[in-house]
Amino acid sequence: MPNNKQITTNSDRWSPTQMKYTHLLTVAACAIILNACSAGKHVTYLKDADNISKYDLEKSAMIYEARIMPKDVLTIAVNTTVPEAAAPFNLGSSAGSGVISTAGVSITGAELQTYVVDNQGCIDYPVIGKLKVIGLTRVELQELIKSKIYPNYITEVPVVNVRFKNYKISVLGEVNKPGSYTLMNEQCTIFDALATAGDLTIYGKRDNVLLIREDATGKKSISRINLESASLLSNLDLYYLRQNDVLYVEPNRTKARSAGIGATESITISIVSTLVSVATLIFTILNNN
Repeated sequence: MPNNKQITTNSDRWSPTQMKYTHLLTVAACAIILNACSAGKHVTYLKDADNISKYDLEKSAMIYEARIMPKDVLTIAVNTTVPEAAAPFNLGSSAGSGVISTAGVSITGAELQTYVVDNQGCIDYPVIGKLKVIGLTRVELQELIKSKIYPNYITEVPVVNVRFKNYKISVLGEVNKPGSYTLMNEQCTIFDALATAGDLTIYGKRDNVLLIREDATGKKSISRINLESASLLSNLDLYYLRQNDVLYVEPNRTKARSAGIGATESITISIVSTLVSVATLIFTILNNN
C-alpha cells in the first residue's frame, strides 16, 4: 500500500515573504557572477587581433623615425681614424682625451657634445655654422653633416652619429608608475610607453586613452585611443609616439565614484556590508532548522 504520509521540506515551511527574499538573493548572486565573468572583457587589449590578415599587417609595417623639432636636444659625434681631424667638429667635448677603437674607427668623447634646436629649427654647428635641422630624421642629419664636412674640410669620410638626448614621453592617470620618461630609442609604440609606466591599473579606461601631441609649430592636438581595438595596429600615427607626447589614462566609473568617498564613508559602508552578510547568514540558518 502506498505511503500517503506527506513529506514536509524547508521550502514548505517558508512564508511567501521568505521565498521572495530567497529569490532576490539568488538573482543578486547570479548578477554578481555574470558581472564578474564579463568584467574581463573590459581589461583586454587588441580584441580580435587574430582576425587581422597577414596582408594588412605587412601593409602597415614600418620603421618609425622621429623628426627633429624645436627644443630638441641632440648629441652629435664626428669620428675619424685620425682624432685630430674630427676635433674641430667636436668642440666642447672630450675629443682626443680617450680613444676607443671600434671596427677600425676611433671614437672619442665627442658623443657628449649637445646642441639645442632653436625656435627656427636650427643649430649652430662648429666650423659649418647654422644648420637647418627641423623636420629631418637622425639619418638625414647625419648625411647632411657628412656632406658639409667631406671633402670641404677633411679628406676622409667621417662617421657621424646623431642621437636624441631628450626623447621624452609622459604617462599619467591610471597607470602603476605615472611620470615622464626619457627613452633611449626614439621608436616607441603606445604599448612600449604603457609598459614603461607599469601598465594600466584595473581601474584604467582602456577604450578611451587621451593622447596630447604638440607639433613643430607648438600647436597641440588631442586624440582618443581605444586600446581594445585591433585596428590600432594599422593606425601608425597613433600607434607610434613622438617626442613630448602625453598619454592620460582616465579612471573608469568604479574608481571615479570611489574617489568621492572618504575614509569615514568607506568604514561605514564596510560595517553595513558586514551586518547585511551576518543577517543573511542568520536568516539562512534559522530557516534550515
